[in-house]
Amino acid sequence: MLSNTKNMNKDAFFATLIGLGIGLLLTGIILVGPNLVKSLPAIRFPSTFKFSMPNIAWPQKKTAPTPSPATTETKHTVTIDSPLADAIETTDSILVSGTTSKESKVVIQSFIDDSVIMTNGDGKFAGKVTLSEGKNDILVTSYYEKEIASQKLTIYYTPEEW
Repeated sequence: MLSNTKNMNKDAFFATLIGLGIGLLLTGIILVGPNLVKSLPAIRFPSTFKFSMPNIAWPQKKTAPTPSPATTETKHTVTIDSPLADAIETTDSILVSGTTSKESKVVIQSFIDDSVIMTNGDGKFAGKVTLSEGKNDILVTSYYEKEIASQKLTIYYTPEEW
């Protein structure tokens, strides 16, 4: 048992010694290596040796054609006409109305509920949402084909009479 312990101690000692040697070698390379490389003479190639990068023709990025004024479409937007921003309401439900593209689906979201409606032939919409006491952020989102437009509105509700 005693000789087995001595062999383990020798193995641990040599492993430590090898690790220390490798660590010192790496430290020396890191500290002295850059200065040693600078002192080496520059490598010069014979004048007959020429090296050049090959010419590569990268594909050109295609740009979208500029639409002519006749084909320019109006951008899909949503406008809230009523109520006004930062209005103070005394009832817990409010009618939100506005305009957007014709044949759009409009979602009016409040903290408490949502209202989903379709626009009429003129692109006008109106829907009721319920308010909670205090600040209410109302989000009106209009979906037309693959386009989405949104507008946010803040309304304050208080049940107190003025």
